[in-house]
Amino acid sequence: MKISVNKIKVVILCLLSLTPTSIINAAQLNNFLEFSFSAQNQTANLEFSSTTYKTKTNQLGLNWYEPFTQYFHGGLELGILDVTQIDNTLASAQFTSGEYAGLLLRFIPLETETLSLTLNVNYRYSATTGKASNQETQFAWHETLFSTELHYQPIKLIGLMLGAEYQTLDGEQRDSGTVTKITEFTESERLNYRFGVNFTSNRTGVVGIEWLSGFKSGTRLYFLRKF
Repeated sequence: MKISVNKIKVVILCLLSLTPTSIINAAQLNNFLEFSFSAQNQTANLEFSSTTYKTKTNQLGLNWYEPFTQYFHGGLELGILDVTQIDNTLASAQFTSGEYAGLLLRFIPLETETLSLTLNVNYRYSATTGKASNQETQFAWHETLFSTELHYQPIKLIGLMLGAEYQTLDGEQRDSGTVTKITEFTESERLNYRFGVNFTSNRTGVVGIEWLSGFKSGTRLYFLRKF
């Protein structure tokens, strides 16, 4: 009897779901596929040539990580976002929406049952568009993020996270219509910090919330699952 590859995958996933959580250790979890959904709101200050605009962003995103080794993971992110610059002089630039996509690299030099350290290198490209009357504005920007995270699991169901980030951001505001011009912008600060609390629903499922402070401030809620 011939068994398809898809049926074998289903059986393996079922066996994993029935595996007692006590025998799945931290090292084994690093070999699992990881998917997460997140909702985030943040406020940052973007520097243009002659002024700085307070910029509010709301975003929904999906992240996926593939374990290449126990200590190195690579992944992708995709999402949608809305950007508000209420002080911008152009009405078409005050409210814009669009998408983002990025590449994720994660290094794990330390992993135990209670403590782990991760180093991340992320790249993201974002683009949004807004229209008002005969005017259109497009924002497009590149972000490169270097970060380190320390995760501490004091008890079985609750974990804590401390993170520090360094970001480089470069972008353009492209206006067309009554006003036609291209204006470059960047981030006014480089450093950012994060604090998070997560709740383990089971050994492969996590719900967490993070607070951001620095070049961007806000909150992030995420739902994570490993398979």
